[in-house]
Amino acid sequence: MRAGVAQGGLISPVIFSLYVNDLPPHSHHVELALYPDDTAIIATSRKPSLLVSYLESYLNELQRWLSDWRIAINVTKGTSIIFARAGRRFIQPLPLTLFGEPIEWVDTTRYLGVNLDTRLAWSPHIDQVRRRTAQRMGMLGSLLNRKSDLSVRNGVLLYKRLIRPQMDYACPAWRSAAAPMSGGYRCCNPSVFASLLVPLGT
Repeated sequence: MRAGVAQGGLISPVIFSLYVNDLPPHSHHVELALYPDDTAIIATSRKPSLLVSYLESYLNELQRWLSDWRIAINVTKGTSIIFARAGRRFIQPLPLTLFGEPIEWVDTTRYLGVNLDTRLAWSPHIDQVRRRTAQRMGMLGSLLNRKSDLSVRNGVLLYKRLIRPQMDYACPAWRSAAAPMSGGYRCCNPSVFASLLVPLGT
C-alpha cells in the first residue's frame, strides 16, 4: 500500500483522522465540517457570487493538498448547494470543479443521514422519516397491535429499539421545522451560505 489508510483495520479510523488533520485551514469565510471521510466545506456571504469565489479558492488549495498526499476522491459523489432565506432569488452559478470534474449545484442533498434543502425547511427529510417509520411500523404491525400475544414490555422495547430511532435521529438539527411545516418561517441569519459536500478517500 503506497498511500492512504487500510480499510477495515481496527485503528484505521484514528489513523485516517491523523492523516487528514492537516487539511488546508479554513478562512474567515470558509469553514470545514469533518466527520470520518465525509467533509462539508461551508462558505458564507450575502452575495452568491462571493460564495462561489470563496469555494473555488479553497478547492484549489484542497486539490493541491490531495495531490501531495495522494488521496483519491470520487468527485461525482460530491454536491454543492446554496442555502438562502425564503423568497431570496439568485442566478444559479456555474458548477464548481475539482480535478477538472464538475460538482453540480443541487436543490437537496444528504449529509450524515440528514436531507438538506435550499430553504432548510426540512420537508424532504421529514417526508423520508415518515416513509421509513411507516415501513418499519408495517413490518412490526402484527407484533404491536392489540391482538398480539407480545407483552407490553416487549412491545415498548421493540418500539424504542426499532421505530423511535427512525424519528429521533438528528432531531436537534431539524426540530425547528415546526414553524415552516405549519406555514410560517423564521430565519435567524440573513446571510446566504453554501455547503460543498466532498467524500474523502472514496
